[in-house]
Amino acid sequence: MAKQAILRPTPVKSAEGARRWLARAAQARRIALMLAAKDAAILESFAMECEARAAPRDDKPLIAA
Repeated sequence: MAKQAILRPTPVKSAEGARRWLARAAQARRIALMLAAKDAAILESFAMECEARAAPRDDKPLIAA
């Protein structure tokens, strides 16, 4: 599966917040196992976005000014 860009991920301020996003990703993947491939791909994208939101983010700008 191709990697997808996540636009403007929000920083996670606590470990509890990260756990919630990871739980959402896991739930989306469990549901995806019960769906057709096309629908499962949508949930996989959502799961990847949830994982990106759970990842710690530094405050460095992406493009140097």
